[in-house]
Amino acid sequence: LNQASPILFALVLVVFGVMSPAFFSAANALNILTQASSTGILAVGMTFVLLTAGVDLSVGSIMFVAAAIGGKLAVGGAPLSVVLAVMLGIGVLYGALNALFITRLAIMAFIVTLATRYFGRGLGLRITETRAMNLPESFYELGAARVLGVPLPVLAVAAVALAAHLILTRTPFGRQIYAVGGDLDAARKAGIPTRVILFSVYVICGFCAAIAGIV
Repeated sequence: LNQASPILFALVLVVFGVMSPAFFSAANALNILTQASSTGILAVGMTFVLLTAGVDLSVGSIMFVAAAIGGKLAVGGAPLSVVLAVMLGIGVLYGALNALFITRLAIMAFIVTLATRYFGRGLGLRITETRAMNLPESFYELGAARVLGVPLPVLAVAAVALAAHLILTRTPFGRQIYAVGGDLDAARKAGIPTRVILFSVYVICGFCAAIAGIV
């Protein structure tokens, strides 16, 4: 069973490769990675939450709200650096709001993030008035930028994944996350600040969602 997923994945690759020889081209691989980059960044942030046996259903709304407010600022003439900083700040604040209800009021993560998901969706629709926004050219140039031929979104997901790997495998904070997810009561008795850890993972998840919104 553990080998079923890799086998199925390899089978899918072979089928698509036979159907279209261009499927295995470097250009197509970069295109797939670019299109999946925002999802990949979301998955990295969600990994921190899942490792503590939690869940965050609001990540899509965080992306939406961050992008909506960032878009409004950009259309209004705000500098690109300010827009990006505001979007990241929104992700952190949104994650902190989730964490506050979960850690301080002891409300189930499923209930909290389900509620903030719908709140964020409504807020995003209110901000955008359900209309598309024509962003400044600087945003499109950023999205189309390449470094050594690699699209910037692909580099972004690689950087986020590498940072997450180092945090989870090489730091005391990462080991504490695993401990909290393995047994919350035992982690608390061992002196691990469980509330701080839980609060932190939801903030990290919100931050990653904001990065995904930028992408």
